[in-house]
Amino acid sequence: MDFIETMLLKMENGKWKIENYEYHLERVKRTYEYFKWKMENGKLKIENRKWKMKNEKLRVRITYNQKGIKNIEYFPIKKREFKTFKVVNSNINYHLKYANREKLNSLKPKNVDEIIIIKNNLVTDTTISNLAFFTGTEWITPKYPLLKGTKREELIKKGFLKEKIIHKYDLKYFKKIAMINAILEFYEIKDYDIIF
Repeated sequence: MDFIETMLLKMENGKWKIENYEYHLERVKRTYEYFKWKMENGKLKIENRKWKMKNEKLRVRITYNQKGIKNIEYFPIKKREFKTFKVVNSNINYHLKYANREKLNSLKPKNVDEIIIIKNNLVTDTTISNLAFFTGTEWITPKYPLLKGTKREELIKKGFLKEKIIHKYDLKYFKKIAMINAILEFYEIKDYDIIF
């Protein structure tokens, strides 16, 4: 069984740096602990390559399993826009970042930019990100996401995000929505449609 870790690689002072490396490492350790696997050195070995890229950011995807890192891939970051969200009910389990995303991806119809996954009548995540909602006074994030994202964890620890139980029917009352992941970071969306 393979797992992935997707990270943002940034150029800072002429050197590549992995954003939120500690949070990514912690999530990998949780996966190893869940399966009672032994982690070789307690670190992720990331190859130190010299990249001749025009952009200052890269997306890194590490595929790993019980034996360690299987593959490291680097991709330029493409800008994406999200305007239409479809509310989808599902009992999907995605508490670990599995490489096989077929079940997760199958939830998304082709005519929308992204979905909002509802589990047990509660808002969780999209297929690619955690979520946050602006109430008019504060940003809140679902208390029970499908997957605890690294950027989400950082923003909670900094006090920017508050964890709250968010019901499906709360969605129509929020002023703004944000998608959160390692690559999008905190991607605020003011103009959007939610299809119930």
